[in-house]
Amino acid sequence: MGLHLALGGRPVLAGIELALAPGELVGLIGPNGAGKTTLLRVLAALQAPDAGTVRYDGQTAWQLGRDRLARGLAVLMQGDAVQWPLRADHLVALGRLPYRRFLGGMSAADEAAVTRALEAADAVHLRLRTVATLSAGERMRVLFARALAVEAPMLFADEPVAALDPFHQLQIMELLQARARAGAGVLVVLHDLALAGRFCDRLVLLQGGRVLADGAPDAVLTDDNLRRAYAVEVQRGQRDGVGYVLPWSRIAAPGP
Repeated sequence: MGLHLALGGRPVLAGIELALAPGELVGLIGPNGAGKTTLLRVLAALQAPDAGTVRYDGQTAWQLGRDRLARGLAVLMQGDAVQWPLRADHLVALGRLPYRRFLGGMSAADEAAVTRALEAADAVHLRLRTVATLSAGERMRVLFARALAVEAPMLFADEPVAALDPFHQLQIMELLQARARAGAGVLVVLHDLALAGRFCDRLVLLQGGRVLADGAPDAVLTDDNLRRAYAVEVQRGQRDGVGYVLPWSRIAAPGP
């Protein structure tokens, strides 16, 4: 790894080292501008680093090839735009493109995968609506279903709960956790520290393009780390044996 990247002459990633194991749900957290989305793009082979190498089970994206990478990695980026008046189920079906022959139609396996994905994302009732008629939260659920339809062994998601109500935030986090428990490696960018601490097996806290902390949620969400990264004090609690933190008050801005 050792990922470095500068954009517009400004360092964005500086020596990032990160590994994702099968069956692991990893939350990527940190303040605005810390480099979370950029790192996700680099790890998904959507952005080339200036230095360092990303490997998937020991192989680079070039060694794997476009088709194998598309079947092995599903990606949901925040702000994914839909430029055509597609029906929701047709959008989800795009997740099956890596499995289809050129100009070939949907197979029974593809249709079943689309249905499973829509059901998992609680979006079956949206399947016949065009994307333009959906709310921001509904659109995110359909886009999440598209990523699920790939049924890839790795899933990257950039702020998948940002536009959702609390019910669907919990549902999406439960789905991500279920994908990990089924053996997938899942990496998700989150701003909600309570959700990150509750659902993730491991947290990676970025600050200024560097890893400030990497480990179990309790080890990462310490008062000192949260002061340094976010410039906030937190309130702590526990429910059903699981601890949680809530940002409570601002303090002086963190240093560089």
